[in-house]
Amino acid sequence: MHLFLFRFIRENDEGCGWVVKTPFSTNSHNKKYARSLDEIIQKIKIQYEDLYHSIPYTMVQATMANKKEYKVVLFNCEPRYVSITPNNSRGKAFSDITHADLLKYAESALREFSAACPAALVSSLMRVDIFQTKLGKLVVNELESLEADHHCPNKGLKKAQVDDEVRQYYETLLKCVLHRKHLK
Repeated sequence: MHLFLFRFIRENDEGCGWVVKTPFSTNSHNKKYARSLDEIIQKIKIQYEDLYHSIPYTMVQATMANKKEYKVVLFNCEPRYVSITPNNSRGKAFSDITHADLLKYAESALREFSAACPAALVSSLMRVDIFQTKLGKLVVNELESLEADHHCPNKGLKKAQVDDEVRQYYETLLKCVLHRKHLK
């Protein structure tokens, strides 16, 4: 495990430290900052001691030099659009990047995740959050599913379509479950 930690830190260190946060948290709830591996471990221990009964894991993310985060919304593994949120307007990427580049990268990232975790449910709403490093490389910050925010440009037209597709997906899924239950 230590080899992975050291590699993770070496490959993702932009000199800005690390964010140690719990899942299911938004807007800095249970978010700690660390500058070294020792601090990361210390922050994880504190979170575990405080929250072990209710939080299943802790995430460690590199703090990026550029805070601009792109959020790509996918449905049924197909990228639909780059989400627009109030926090998404901060900063610029270090190099020009097109929406087409972001959509392609998000689709590839989700495909790689799905191959590595074949039991993961990726056929409904997914969002791939992407940063760009100082060197211009795109990196996945996190993958979100089920209730991922999916604000949309174009006055909500695409969001309304995705909302409807998500509703239809779960209706179909529930009908299948109920149908199987009644067959028994």
